[in-house]
Amino acid sequence: MATGPVIRDGIEHAPDSAFFVARLAEVEATGIVSSPCVNICKIDPYTSVCHGCRRTLDEIAVWGSLGDADKRLVWQQLPGREPPV
Repeated sequence: MATGPVIRDGIEHAPDSAFFVARLAEVEATGIVSSPCVNICKIDPYTSVCHGCRRTLDEIAVWGSLGDADKRLVWQQLPGREPPV
């Protein structure tokens, strides 16, 4: 039985944990706390976590109003978060 390709809306290109470790190192080295968004914006309906940046919907919603210290706290959690399946 032949099966076709699995279409995953670009999430197969979502970064791995090593990417977030490297970006966190940049944030800590430069002091510039940029958004973790990688333009793969697909929210898992069960966990409310983005497949691309691994932030929760709540974190995405408040990102613009967070101070740098709180943004760093979010960044520090991202490498340890498993991407949604």
